[in-house]
Amino acid sequence: MSTPADRRAGVLGSAGTTPAAAEDSGRHRPADDGFAAGGDLTMINWVEDSGGRYYDERGKRRDPVDLLADNGFDLARLRVCTGTGPDHPRIGYPDSYLPEGHQDENDMLKTARRSAAHGMDIQLGLHYSDYWTNGLTQDIPRDRRDATALPEARAVAALEKDVHDCTERIMRRMKAQGTTPAHVSLGNEMHGGILFPYGTTDSADGWRSLARFLKAGYRAVKEVSPSTKVILRLDDGGNMDKYEWFFSTAADHGIPYDVIGSSSCPFWSKKDIPTVTAFCNDLHRRFGKEIMVMETGVNWNPVTHDGVEGQLTDNGPVPYPETPQGRRDFLADLFAALKSVEDRAVLGVLYWDPVMIPAPGVGWEVGQPNVVSNTTLSDFRGRALPAVRAYRTARTDACVEPARPSGSGPAGAPVRT
Repeated sequence: MSTPADRRAGVLGSAGTTPAAAEDSGRHRPADDGFAAGGDLTMINWVEDSGGRYYDERGKRRDPVDLLADNGFDLARLRVCTGTGPDHPRIGYPDSYLPEGHQDENDMLKTARRSAAHGMDIQLGLHYSDYWTNGLTQDIPRDRRDATALPEARAVAALEKDVHDCTERIMRRMKAQGTTPAHVSLGNEMHGGILFPYGTTDSADGWRSLARFLKAGYRAVKEVSPSTKVILRLDDGGNMDKYEWFFSTAADHGIPYDVIGSSSCPFWSKKDIPTVTAFCNDLHRRFGKEIMVMETGVNWNPVTHDGVEGQLTDNGPVPYPETPQGRRDFLADLFAALKSVEDRAVLGVLYWDPVMIPAPGVGWEVGQPNVVSNTTLSDFRGRALPAVRAYRTARTDACVEPARPSGSGPAGAPVRT
């Protein structure tokens, strides 16, 4: 498996393919000190296929992946669902489904090739579902639901095999195209477990089934790429009681993993940067594991492009205004703080959602609005915001941010449409 530095030098990955040349070979990308700073690029194909376009701070149209890479964004989080489209709705909600041809395996592989060609490592997120998964929603994929007609022991065995085989297939496809992931998260936010109603954390039997599923996924990852790090991830970063309970119980069941993943969005967790930093120190001391901040984000504007409050109704307890410059300062301070965690235990930070700008028909599911357009790294018209340059500060311990491009103007006041 190659590193981002290897790929910038012309080595893409295990298949040995060569990345496409940058638009302008004279551009200089910041040096890399090993701390990963990236975000979720899963939505990028849907946005662009629906007419969304991206521009730099001067207003020049750019390939958004190239633009991000030029500023030090070096880790692409790519989520993959088992099936998408109207034939794969959320259980009990026939009108709730993801766009057909996007957020699925082939779509992810396309974005992985594109990201790796721009020097990024891949963080693969396996939802093991046709829909968004979190602590409360963990639907079995439609094409695996025949297992639910079996006696429970046979159902668990069938799903265990499905987890292994699905994980192995995706890993082999990624390796074959030269985009072996650096990190794989088994499931998404999973304090409730995965593949409900079997792999749950609310009973002893559920934990035993969950352990079988996660061991199967871990084994499949390592069979294809022993160096890929496996992540188990929870929400509510800063809640030490929750993490102590989950990872202690996981240890009791012999569940293997390499990295603790944590969502640490100030609005949801109600934790500021010093609190999250102290939490990461405590977590590392307690479990001896590396840590990845899997999601963070704040508003750069109080309302979305539709003029309404978005997913984040405010920025929580952090002292940064809902402005472009306030969001830039949040990211720069967060990167610096997490790099100070002892033993450099925090591997990096992933932003949510950097690329989901307004585009016709694009929302959190088909037919629903885009509720994160005021958290992206570009404005409502696709023009890069100051936070893009904050990624340069994550790449080295002594990085001087370049001056604001001439003519770009100040960060500006909140925009209301």
